[in-house]
Amino acid sequence: MDEEVVARVELAGLSGLGRAQAQHLIDRFGSARAVLRASPKARAAWLSPALGERLEAALRAPVARQRLADAAARGIRALAPGAAEFPAVLASIPDPPLVVWARGPLRAGPALAMVGARRASSRALVCARGFAAEIAKARIAVISGLAYGVDAAAHEGALDGRGHTVAVLASGLDQVTPRGQRKLAERILDAGGAWLSEHPPGEGAHPHHFPERNRLISGLASATLIVEARERSGSLWTARHALEQGRDVLVVPGPIDSELCRGTNRLLRDGATPILEPADAIEAVLGPLARRTEPPEPAAGDAAPPSDPARALLALLADGPRDLDAIARALGRSPAELSGLLLELELTGLVQRVGARVARTRPG
Repeated sequence: MDEEVVARVELAGLSGLGRAQAQHLIDRFGSARAVLRASPKARAAWLSPALGERLEAALRAPVARQRLADAAARGIRALAPGAAEFPAVLASIPDPPLVVWARGPLRAGPALAMVGARRASSRALVCARGFAAEIAKARIAVISGLAYGVDAAAHEGALDGRGHTVAVLASGLDQVTPRGQRKLAERILDAGGAWLSEHPPGEGAHPHHFPERNRLISGLASATLIVEARERSGSLWTARHALEQGRDVLVVPGPIDSELCRGTNRLLRDGATPILEPADAIEAVLGPLARRTEPPEPAAGDAAPPSDPARALLALLADGPRDLDAIARALGRSPAELSGLLLELELTGLVQRVGARVARTRPG
Protein backbone atom coordinates (compact mmCIF):
# COMPACT_ATOMS: atom_id res chain seq x y z
CA MET A 1 0.00 0.00 0.00
CA ASP A 2 1.08 3.56 -0.72
CA GLU A 3 2.00 4.89 2.72
CA GLU A 4 1.08 8.47 1.86
CA VAL A 5 -2.40 7.32 0.82
CA VAL A 6 -2.72 5.33 4.06
CA ALA A 7 -1.71 8.37 6.10
CA ARG A 8 -4.07 10.73 4.28
CA VAL A 9 -6.99 8.34 4.66
CA GLU A 10 -6.19 8.15 8.37
CA LEU A 11 -6.13 11.93 8.77
CA ALA A 12 -9.25 12.44 6.65
CA GLY A 13 -11.17 10.01 8.85
CA LEU A 14 -10.26 11.54 12.20
CA SER A 15 -13.32 12.94 13.94
CA GLY A 16 -12.90 16.59 14.86
CA LEU A 17 -9.95 17.19 12.53
CA GLY A 18 -11.20 19.34 9.68
CA ARG A 19 -9.80 19.24 6.16
CA ALA A 20 -8.12 22.63 6.55
CA GLN A 21 -6.50 21.60 9.85
CA ALA A 22 -5.28 18.32 8.36
CA GLN A 23 -3.84 20.17 5.35
CA HIS A 24 -2.14 22.62 7.73
CA LEU A 25 -0.43 19.70 9.47
CA ILE A 26 0.62 18.19 6.14
CA ASP A 27 2.10 21.52 5.03
CA ARG A 28 3.99 21.90 8.31
CA PHE A 29 5.44 18.39 8.36
CA GLY A 30 5.89 17.97 4.60
CA SER A 31 3.57 14.98 4.08
CA ALA A 32 0.75 13.11 5.77
CA ARG A 33 3.13 10.23 6.35
CA ALA A 34 5.47 12.58 8.24
CA VAL A 35 2.56 13.82 10.36
CA LEU A 36 1.81 10.30 11.58
CA ARG A 37 5.48 9.53 12.17
CA ALA A 38 6.03 12.69 14.21
CA SER A 39 6.04 12.61 17.99
CA PRO A 40 2.83 13.52 19.86
CA LYS A 41 4.68 16.54 21.23
CA ALA A 42 5.59 17.76 17.73
CA ARG A 43 1.98 17.38 16.55
CA ALA A 44 0.61 19.06 19.67
CA ALA A 45 2.54 22.23 18.83
CA TRP A 46 0.14 22.82 15.94
CA LEU A 47 -3.17 21.77 17.53
CA SER A 48 -5.39 22.84 20.39
CA PRO A 49 -5.01 20.62 23.50
CA ALA A 50 -8.47 19.09 23.03
CA LEU A 51 -7.94 18.33 19.36
CA GLY A 52 -4.46 17.01 20.03
CA GLU A 53 -5.82 14.56 22.59
CA ARG A 54 -8.54 13.36 20.19
CA LEU A 55 -5.98 12.89 17.42
CA GLU A 56 -3.65 10.85 19.63
CA ALA A 57 -6.52 8.66 20.82
CA ALA A 58 -7.61 8.00 17.24
CA LEU A 59 -4.09 7.18 16.08
CA ARG A 60 -3.83 4.48 18.73
CA ALA A 61 -6.52 2.58 16.81
CA PRO A 62 -5.79 3.23 13.11
CA VAL A 63 -8.45 2.24 10.58
CA ALA A 64 -7.04 3.32 7.21
CA ARG A 65 -5.51 0.03 6.08
CA GLN A 66 -8.69 -1.92 6.70
CA ARG A 67 -10.74 0.82 5.06
CA LEU A 68 -8.53 0.70 1.95
CA ALA A 69 -8.68 -3.10 1.79
CA ASP A 70 -12.48 -3.10 2.08
CA ALA A 71 -12.70 -0.46 -0.65
CA ALA A 72 -10.40 -2.40 -2.98
CA ALA A 73 -12.67 -5.43 -2.63
CA ARG A 74 -15.46 -3.26 -4.08
CA GLY A 75 -13.32 -2.00 -6.96
CA ILE A 76 -12.74 1.39 -5.29
CA ARG A 77 -9.29 2.94 -4.91
CA ALA A 78 -7.99 5.96 -2.99
CA LEU A 79 -5.74 8.51 -4.69
CA ALA A 80 -3.53 11.11 -3.05
CA PRO A 81 -2.22 14.35 -4.59
CA GLY A 82 0.98 13.63 -6.48
CA ALA A 83 -0.08 10.14 -7.52
CA ALA A 84 -0.05 9.46 -11.24
CA GLU A 85 -3.83 9.05 -11.50
CA PHE A 86 -4.81 11.82 -9.07
CA PRO A 87 -6.41 14.64 -11.12
CA ALA A 88 -3.65 17.25 -11.03
CA VAL A 89 -6.14 20.10 -11.49
CA LEU A 90 -7.66 19.30 -8.08
CA ALA A 91 -4.36 19.74 -6.27
CA SER A 92 -4.24 23.43 -7.22
CA ILE A 93 -7.75 24.50 -6.15
CA PRO A 94 -8.43 26.36 -2.92
CA ASP A 95 -9.29 23.80 -0.23
CA PRO A 96 -8.09 20.73 -2.15
CA PRO A 97 -9.23 17.27 -1.06
CA LEU A 98 -6.88 15.30 1.18
CA VAL A 99 -7.66 12.19 -0.85
CA VAL A 100 -10.20 11.15 -3.49
CA TRP A 101 -11.85 7.80 -3.98
CA ALA A 102 -12.44 6.58 -7.52
CA ARG A 103 -14.13 3.79 -9.37
CA GLY A 104 -13.49 3.56 -13.10
CA PRO A 105 -10.72 5.27 -15.11
CA LEU A 106 -9.89 8.95 -14.63
CA ARG A 107 -8.51 10.21 -17.93
CA ALA A 108 -6.29 13.21 -18.45
CA GLY A 109 -7.40 15.76 -21.03
CA PRO A 110 -9.83 18.64 -21.55
CA ALA A 111 -12.98 18.60 -19.43
CA LEU A 112 -16.15 20.66 -19.03
CA ALA A 113 -18.38 20.67 -15.95
CA MET A 114 -22.11 20.76 -16.70
CA VAL A 115 -24.68 21.41 -13.98
CA GLY A 116 -28.14 22.91 -13.60
CA ALA A 117 -31.58 22.63 -12.10
CA ARG A 118 -32.82 19.34 -10.66
CA ARG A 119 -36.42 20.21 -11.51
CA ALA A 120 -35.46 21.46 -14.95
CA SER A 121 -37.63 22.47 -17.86
CA SER A 122 -37.90 20.18 -20.88
CA ARG A 123 -36.02 22.86 -22.83
CA ALA A 124 -33.08 22.65 -20.44
CA LEU A 125 -33.02 18.85 -20.46
CA VAL A 126 -32.99 18.67 -24.26
CA CYS A 127 -30.34 21.38 -24.39
CA ALA A 128 -28.09 19.74 -21.77
CA ARG A 129 -28.27 16.32 -23.38
CA GLY A 130 -27.69 17.63 -26.91
CA PHE A 131 -24.84 19.91 -25.89
CA ALA A 132 -23.13 17.16 -23.88
CA ALA A 133 -23.30 14.74 -26.81
CA GLU A 134 -21.53 17.19 -29.13
CA ILE A 135 -19.01 18.15 -26.44
CA ALA A 136 -18.21 14.47 -25.82
CA LYS A 137 -17.72 13.88 -29.55
CA ALA A 138 -15.09 16.63 -29.44
CA ARG A 139 -13.16 14.49 -26.92
CA ILE A 140 -13.96 16.73 -23.98
CA ALA A 141 -14.87 14.89 -20.78
CA VAL A 142 -18.19 15.85 -19.20
CA ILE A 143 -18.13 16.26 -15.41
CA SER A 144 -21.34 16.41 -13.38
CA GLY A 145 -22.96 15.35 -10.12
CA LEU A 146 -25.42 12.56 -11.10
CA ALA A 147 -28.35 14.57 -9.70
CA TYR A 148 -31.76 14.42 -11.34
CA GLY A 149 -32.45 16.99 -14.04
CA VAL A 150 -29.63 18.74 -15.87
CA ASP A 151 -26.84 16.68 -14.29
CA ALA A 152 -28.40 13.42 -15.44
CA ALA A 153 -29.07 14.85 -18.91
CA ALA A 154 -25.40 15.88 -19.16
CA HIS A 155 -24.22 12.36 -18.32
CA GLU A 156 -26.77 10.87 -20.74
CA GLY A 157 -25.57 13.17 -23.51
CA ALA A 158 -21.94 12.25 -22.94
CA LEU A 159 -22.94 8.59 -23.24
CA ASP A 160 -24.86 9.39 -26.43
CA GLY A 161 -21.69 10.98 -27.82
CA ARG A 162 -19.60 7.95 -26.77
CA GLY A 163 -17.42 10.19 -24.66
CA HIS A 164 -15.92 10.13 -21.19
CA THR A 165 -18.02 11.29 -18.25
CA VAL A 166 -17.29 11.47 -14.51
CA ALA A 167 -19.97 11.47 -11.82
CA VAL A 168 -18.86 13.24 -8.64
CA LEU A 169 -20.82 11.90 -5.67
CA ALA A 170 -21.61 13.36 -2.24
CA SER A 171 -21.43 9.94 -0.58
CA GLY A 172 -18.99 7.05 -0.46
CA LEU A 173 -18.74 5.09 -3.71
CA ASP A 174 -20.23 1.93 -2.24
CA GLN A 175 -23.60 3.65 -2.62
CA VAL A 176 -25.10 5.86 -5.31
CA THR A 177 -26.74 9.17 -4.50
CA PRO A 178 -29.48 9.78 -5.46
CA ARG A 179 -30.44 6.12 -5.12
CA GLY A 180 -32.71 6.31 -8.16
CA GLN A 181 -29.68 7.08 -10.36
CA ARG A 182 -28.08 3.67 -9.86
CA LYS A 183 -28.86 2.52 -13.40
CA LEU A 184 -27.34 5.65 -14.96
CA ALA A 185 -24.30 5.37 -12.69
CA GLU A 186 -23.73 1.77 -13.79
CA ARG A 187 -24.03 2.80 -17.46
CA ILE A 188 -21.31 5.39 -16.87
CA LEU A 189 -18.95 2.71 -15.57
CA ASP A 190 -19.89 0.29 -18.36
CA ALA A 191 -19.04 2.96 -20.94
CA GLY A 192 -15.58 3.55 -19.48
CA GLY A 193 -16.48 6.54 -17.30
CA ALA A 194 -15.84 7.00 -13.61
CA TRP A 195 -17.29 7.83 -10.21
CA LEU A 196 -15.35 10.07 -7.84
CA SER A 197 -15.83 11.21 -4.24
CA GLU A 198 -13.74 12.55 -1.37
CA HIS A 199 -15.78 10.47 1.09
CA PRO A 200 -14.79 6.90 1.96
CA PRO A 201 -17.02 3.88 1.42
CA GLY A 202 -19.63 3.58 4.13
CA GLU A 203 -20.21 7.31 4.44
CA GLY A 204 -23.64 8.60 3.40
CA ALA A 205 -24.51 11.88 1.73
CA HIS A 206 -25.04 14.63 4.31
CA PRO A 207 -26.38 18.10 3.45
CA HIS A 208 -23.01 19.81 3.86
CA HIS A 209 -21.41 17.32 1.46
CA PHE A 210 -23.20 18.77 -1.56
CA PRO A 211 -21.65 22.26 -1.66
CA GLU A 212 -18.28 20.64 -0.90
CA ARG A 213 -18.87 18.17 -3.74
CA ASN A 214 -19.61 21.08 -6.10
CA ARG A 215 -16.10 22.48 -5.70
CA LEU A 216 -14.74 19.17 -7.04
CA ILE A 217 -17.09 19.25 -10.03
CA SER A 218 -15.84 22.69 -11.08
CA GLY A 219 -12.27 21.90 -10.04
CA LEU A 220 -12.03 18.93 -12.41
CA ALA A 221 -12.77 21.09 -15.47
CA SER A 222 -11.36 24.18 -17.16
CA ALA A 223 -14.86 25.68 -17.42
CA THR A 224 -18.30 25.17 -15.88
CA LEU A 225 -21.46 25.36 -17.98
CA ILE A 226 -24.69 26.21 -16.13
CA VAL A 227 -27.68 25.21 -18.24
CA GLU A 228 -30.56 26.39 -16.05
CA ALA A 229 -30.70 27.57 -12.44
CA ARG A 230 -33.11 29.35 -10.15
CA GLU A 231 -32.04 32.38 -8.15
CA ARG A 232 -31.24 30.18 -5.14
CA SER A 233 -29.63 27.11 -6.59
CA GLY A 234 -26.80 24.74 -5.77
CA SER A 235 -25.59 25.26 -9.32
CA LEU A 236 -24.77 28.85 -8.44
CA TRP A 237 -22.46 27.55 -5.71
CA THR A 238 -20.68 25.55 -8.39
CA ALA A 239 -20.31 28.75 -10.41
CA ARG A 240 -18.87 30.54 -7.37
CA HIS A 241 -16.39 27.73 -6.82
CA ALA A 242 -15.38 27.91 -10.49
CA LEU A 243 -14.69 31.64 -10.18
CA GLU A 244 -12.65 31.11 -6.99
CA GLN A 245 -10.66 28.44 -8.81
CA GLY A 246 -9.94 30.71 -11.78
CA ARG A 247 -12.18 28.70 -14.10
CA ASP A 248 -14.49 30.13 -16.77
CA VAL A 249 -18.23 30.25 -16.08
CA LEU A 250 -20.42 29.60 -19.10
CA VAL A 251 -24.20 30.01 -19.19
CA VAL A 252 -27.01 28.98 -21.51
CA PRO A 253 -29.36 32.00 -21.59
CA GLY A 254 -33.03 31.47 -20.81
CA PRO A 255 -36.30 33.43 -20.99
CA ILE A 256 -36.11 36.53 -18.81
CA ASP A 257 -39.59 35.89 -17.40
CA SER A 258 -38.77 32.33 -16.28
CA GLU A 259 -38.11 31.73 -12.58
CA LEU A 260 -36.08 28.68 -13.60
CA CYS A 261 -33.61 30.94 -15.41
CA ARG A 262 -33.27 33.85 -13.00
CA GLY A 263 -30.06 32.49 -11.53
CA THR A 264 -28.40 31.81 -14.86
CA ASN A 265 -29.52 35.11 -16.36
CA ARG A 266 -28.08 36.97 -13.38
CA LEU A 267 -24.77 35.19 -13.96
CA LEU A 268 -24.86 36.54 -17.52
CA ARG A 269 -25.57 40.02 -16.22
CA ASP A 270 -22.55 39.70 -13.94
CA GLY A 271 -20.20 38.74 -16.76
CA ALA A 272 -20.52 35.00 -17.43
CA THR A 273 -19.98 33.87 -21.02
CA PRO A 274 -23.18 33.15 -22.98
CA ILE A 275 -23.25 29.79 -24.76
CA LEU A 276 -25.68 29.58 -27.67
CA GLU A 277 -24.59 26.30 -29.25
CA PRO A 278 -22.24 23.40 -28.49
CA ALA A 279 -19.49 24.95 -30.63
CA ASP A 280 -19.34 27.89 -28.19
CA ALA A 281 -18.64 25.54 -25.28
CA ILE A 282 -16.14 23.52 -27.29
CA GLU A 283 -14.31 26.72 -28.20
CA ALA A 284 -14.35 27.85 -24.56
CA VAL A 285 -12.55 24.65 -23.55
CA LEU A 286 -10.25 23.95 -26.49
CA GLY A 287 -9.75 27.44 -27.89
CA PRO A 288 -7.98 29.05 -24.93
CA LEU A 289 -5.83 25.95 -24.56
CA ALA A 290 -4.77 26.19 -28.20
CA ARG A 291 -3.99 29.89 -27.87
CA ARG A 292 -1.93 29.46 -24.71
CA THR A 293 0.33 26.72 -25.96
CA GLU A 294 2.48 26.49 -29.03
CA PRO A 295 2.02 23.18 -30.86
CA PRO A 296 5.21 21.13 -30.77
CA GLU A 297 7.16 20.58 -33.95
CA PRO A 298 6.94 16.86 -34.71
CA ALA A 299 10.18 15.05 -35.45
CA ALA A 300 10.54 13.80 -39.00
CA GLY A 301 8.61 10.58 -39.45
CA ASP A 302 7.04 10.74 -35.97
CA ALA A 303 3.64 12.19 -36.84
CA ALA A 304 0.95 10.06 -38.43
CA PRO A 305 -0.24 11.39 -41.81
CA PRO A 306 -3.42 13.48 -41.60
CA SER A 307 -6.71 11.72 -42.25
CA ASP A 308 -8.58 12.44 -45.48
CA PRO A 309 -10.96 14.94 -43.79
CA ALA A 310 -7.97 16.65 -42.16
CA ARG A 311 -6.23 16.93 -45.55
CA ALA A 312 -9.36 18.56 -46.95
CA LEU A 313 -9.25 21.10 -44.11
CA LEU A 314 -5.56 21.82 -44.82
CA ALA A 315 -6.33 22.35 -48.49
CA LEU A 316 -9.06 24.81 -47.53
CA LEU A 317 -6.50 26.84 -45.56
CA ALA A 318 -3.97 26.95 -48.41
CA ASP A 319 -5.01 30.49 -49.39
CA GLY A 320 -4.90 31.87 -45.87
CA PRO A 321 -6.67 31.82 -42.48
CA ARG A 322 -10.43 31.24 -42.29
CA ASP A 323 -12.99 31.55 -39.53
CA LEU A 324 -14.53 28.48 -37.97
CA ASP A 325 -18.03 29.03 -39.37
CA ALA A 326 -16.72 29.33 -42.93
CA ILE A 327 -14.66 26.15 -42.55
CA ALA A 328 -17.64 24.22 -41.15
CA ARG A 329 -19.85 25.32 -44.05
CA ALA A 330 -17.24 24.57 -46.69
CA LEU A 331 -16.52 21.09 -45.34
CA GLY A 332 -20.12 20.28 -44.40
CA ARG A 333 -19.02 19.32 -40.88
CA SER A 334 -20.75 19.73 -37.54
CA PRO A 335 -19.00 21.86 -34.88
CA ALA A 336 -18.03 18.73 -32.96
CA GLU A 337 -16.58 17.04 -36.07
CA LEU A 338 -14.69 20.20 -36.98
CA SER A 339 -13.30 20.45 -33.44
CA GLY A 340 -12.00 16.89 -33.69
CA LEU A 341 -10.28 17.61 -37.01
CA LEU A 342 -8.69 20.77 -35.64
CA LEU A 343 -7.44 18.94 -32.57
CA GLU A 344 -5.87 16.28 -34.80
CA LEU A 345 -4.01 18.93 -36.81
CA GLU A 346 -3.08 21.06 -33.81
CA LEU A 347 -1.47 18.07 -32.10
CA THR A 348 0.74 17.52 -35.15
CA GLY A 349 1.57 21.24 -35.36
CA LEU A 350 -0.02 21.79 -38.79
CA VAL A 351 -2.56 24.44 -37.79
CA GLN A 352 -3.08 26.97 -35.03
CA ARG A 353 -6.13 28.87 -33.81
CA VAL A 354 -6.25 32.55 -33.04
CA GLY A 355 -9.67 33.53 -31.74
CA ALA A 356 -12.28 32.19 -34.13
CA ARG A 357 -9.85 31.88 -37.05
CA VAL A 358 -7.64 28.98 -38.10
CA ALA A 359 -4.40 29.14 -40.06
CA ARG A 360 -1.78 26.72 -41.29
CA THR A 361 1.51 26.96 -39.43
CA ARG A 362 3.59 26.06 -42.46
CA PRO A 363 3.15 25.03 -46.09
CA GLY A 364 2.29 21.36 -46.59
